[in-house]
Amino acid sequence: MVYEKIQYSKEWKVLKELSKGQGLEELKQVQIDASLNRKINWFLYGGASGVISMIKEVYGDRALKEFYQFLDYFVSDPDTWGHYYHSDKINADTKTIADATQNLDFKEYLKGLKKELIEQDKQKGRD
Repeated sequence: MVYEKIQYSKEWKVLKELSKGQGLEELKQVQIDASLNRKINWFLYGGASGVISMIKEVYGDRALKEFYQFLDYFVSDPDTWGHYYHSDKINADTKTIADATQNLDFKEYLKGLKKELIEQDKQKGRD
């Protein structure tokens, strides 16, 4: 099979730049820790967004807003009764991601993610 245009992931683009002899300081932006990308990708495609979509479809927009409020409550006071409890793995991942993304503008990250999702849908031929 011949591809007319190859689409590289962000990680491969970084490796390509590094292979040309450019150091990280010469790249436009240091890439976000891949585990954050994987976790967000899982959230979008691995089930969580599907559940959110079902709540909206079955109960409507108002119920979805109520669910978001409950979710905010659930994570608002972690490791206390009635709230989210961190596992050792989540604690370690949180520290790693926080260290790797200290200067990340999360709003800009989400804008970029939105563009990537649109491009992926176009490539898949979705209307």
